[in-house]
Amino acid sequence: MSILTRCLSLFIGASLSLLAKAAPVQFTDYRAFYESLGSNLFTGPGIELAKPCSESPRHCLWVNAMRPAFERYDQAQWSAPAELALSPPKGLPEIVFDGEALTIGQQRWPLRDANNFAPPAWRTNDPVDPENLASAKVWRQGNSTCVEMQYVSSGRGVRYIHVLLVHEQHLYALPPLFASCAGVRRAPQNQFSYPDNSYLGPELENNPLGLKMDYLLSDGKTPVAQYLLHFPDPGNPYLFEAQRQ
Repeated sequence: MSILTRCLSLFIGASLSLLAKAAPVQFTDYRAFYESLGSNLFTGPGIELAKPCSESPRHCLWVNAMRPAFERYDQAQWSAPAELALSPPKGLPEIVFDGEALTIGQQRWPLRDANNFAPPAWRTNDPVDPENLASAKVWRQGNSTCVEMQYVSSGRGVRYIHVLLVHEQHLYALPPLFASCAGVRRAPQNQFSYPDNSYLGPELENNPLGLKMDYLLSDGKTPVAQYLLHFPDPGNPYLFEAQRQ
């Protein structure tokens, strides 16, 4: 093989490699996309919370152990999943969400005091009826805790997830559009970054062409990265190609 042929071969190979790296990657799951970015503060499947409810008067909680329910309403008759133990799994504090506050061990963070990063239309500092939530899941990393709560909803409502984050002893409410604890990423000096998502296209929520994902620092304003998600099938946000800007 001549030197010229060899050089051409190397050039073509390098060009194809660059093209392959530049090609957008297709996803069908936002959690998988967030995990692909790396530096995730929370990893793994998380721990499902359970919803015990008292009969009369009616009280519901999202918890990882039954004991907090008994302690709060000791005279109540409770119905709860049979697999819910009295104490939390080994190594975890008791975690309780009662709709007005998140309690971890002996510390309580009221929603009204949360740093609210959600858009004005979403009143994430307001109380939430625990029965308006279909599921709740928690992640722990060191002293940081993230709770991901799915509302009882249908249609486009399932795209909005209530995410509460306790980091450095502060409570944060993250923007709910395609929110996920997997989307929280590590940042220097004990900070974190999170995605603030908005639709792209003239019809926005009704028939979006894509999603603009702005990663901001935990001060709520400093940008650190931006990703553009394109929907090959407009209006279907669960099949997308992602490129970093």
